[in-house]
Amino acid sequence: MRNRKQLRPLRLNREAGRAKISLSRWNGRFPITITLVAAVGLLTLVSVGSVLWLGVWLAQKNTFALLSENAHQSVTSAANRIRQHLEPAEDQARFLVERIEAGDVDPADHQALGLLLTGALAAAPQIETVMFIDDQAQSYYASYNSGNGKVTLGIIDYSRDQIIQKNMKKIVPGANWGPPIWRENTKQTYLNAGFPVLVRGKPAGAIVAVVSVEHLSDFVSEAQSGPDGQHFILSGREHVLAHPLMMRGYPGRTDKSPLPKLLGFSDPILAAIWRPDGREDLALNLPKDISGHLLRVFDAEYIFIYKEMPGFGPRPLLAGVYYRLSDVSEEIERMMLSMVAGIAALALSLLAAVLLGRKIAQPIVGFSIAASRIRDLEASKVKNLPSSMFRELNDQSRSFNTMLRALRWFELYVPKKLVGHLVKRGDESSLASDHRNITVMFTDMVGYSAISQGMSAKEVAELLNHHFSLIGECIDAEEGTIDKYIGDSVMAFWGAPEKQKNRAERACRTALAVASAIRKDNAKRAEQGKPAIGIRIGIHSGVATVGNIGAPGRINYTIIGDDVNIGQRLEQLGKEVYPPGTDVSILISADTAEGLGAEFKPVLAGKFELKGREGKTKVYKL
Repeated sequence: MRNRKQLRPLRLNREAGRAKISLSRWNGRFPITITLVAAVGLLTLVSVGSVLWLGVWLAQKNTFALLSENAHQSVTSAANRIRQHLEPAEDQARFLVERIEAGDVDPADHQALGLLLTGALAAAPQIETVMFIDDQAQSYYASYNSGNGKVTLGIIDYSRDQIIQKNMKKIVPGANWGPPIWRENTKQTYLNAGFPVLVRGKPAGAIVAVVSVEHLSDFVSEAQSGPDGQHFILSGREHVLAHPLMMRGYPGRTDKSPLPKLLGFSDPILAAIWRPDGREDLALNLPKDISGHLLRVFDAEYIFIYKEMPGFGPRPLLAGVYYRLSDVSEEIERMMLSMVAGIAALALSLLAAVLLGRKIAQPIVGFSIAASRIRDLEASKVKNLPSSMFRELNDQSRSFNTMLRALRWFELYVPKKLVGHLVKRGDESSLASDHRNITVMFTDMVGYSAISQGMSAKEVAELLNHHFSLIGECIDAEEGTIDKYIGDSVMAFWGAPEKQKNRAERACRTALAVASAIRKDNAKRAEQGKPAIGIRIGIHSGVATVGNIGAPGRINYTIIGDDVNIGQRLEQLGKEVYPPGTDVSILISADTAEGLGAEFKPVLAGKFELKGREGKTKVYKL
């Protein structure tokens, strides 16, 4: 529990500064910097300043403590002290067993065994006696005398000791903390940890480490927890293991009753801990492993906090502390008063912060949403940002709207997929020229000259834009990249800028989707009395040079090479392979056909000579 009887008043030195605002930059708008500084200063003054002032004023009169935190620390400290006192004995006993079972020490060699046992006493001073008990109940022991600081080695015959014989039968592999044992010759109670010893796979005895519990009472006496705050350690719920009254011994202990019973213990407050009369639940925020309750004893209320610790005997240990409620209630009341006042001040501050913050945040939130959409290359869905009363935010909106107009034009002229790739990579190095496995597709409108003859420029543009939008949607659906529009033709490819699997299948699915879209569109054109539009498609897979091609001031991200030309030759070959009047012709190379799955059914069209290529090329219809 923290003691703060007096807190020195804090003196805050404030220096006033003058902010000069240029009239030429005023224009009726407020600088956000000055606004935020004033807002933060006001909130700090109202919330932190008022709470600090109130806290200092209250701290001059009372001791401020959180009982739940203090109880948690006290009980946890006691539990840790118990572990620090008992676990080293367990570790040393386990170590001795491992040395004997490994054959490093022969239990029959008392000299070597004595050195090993003496080393265990030196490593864990809380061990008073450590012994090896063989299968004949003969014990070779090492015992530490705290009076003269010497270690005594000897042999004891336990063949007639019923308590030892009984406990030996209970020792099984693992940690075995037996019940407390009373020794009349030393007038002390001990805890012992026993481990079986196997020599060449057969039981040979046990290692037993004996620890006195008197030191635990010394610790309990030292760890006082404020006025009338008292630590204790119970063995189960019925016996007292450690208490200041047990520091110099406790009367009535015998072989049959090595620990004093809780009922009738000399500390009447502790003796009443489990009494149901006058017991209430404790309204403290304690961890799950720590319990507590409120109990009325002798017209006074006491708070009991305790933690169960299994693993150190047949009954779990219970480390705890109790307080008189009257000693801490005033502190709790002061704490609650301070909390209520602080919460009220913070509520006012938060209300002011919300009102002002919303006014400032609205344009910033709008900017964030718009920027997120631009990050996703959706500039067409972004609306212009409104103006703001704050100068900086207004300048931000104007700059953003100018940038947005530029991006909308940029989105029309540059492939969206290429821009997305650049945004993800963050540099131009990923677009350096490279050889890449690609699949290229060329399309060409059949009879464009006859259809466009007599049309106005606007009508021609509408015809081409509609035609390209049908093809573009199909290409985008298969994550292809549109390289360019050449008159009434489209060039697209797969495999760059991002590497793609199933390039041939993506391109062929696109071609079939284009064929379906063109036929549906022709049905609508027929209803409108317009002539049908045909299309030729050529697809080839191979290796091409991919990257930025062009002059330093004007470059295109494109693909070039002989395999690109083959795709265009296949599109032109459709004039010869398909009969006149065919609405859709799709030709693919053998290299593309080899990359298709079972769902595709390419039909061999034959072998043909392609311009610029030696020999004949095997061509398939899709």
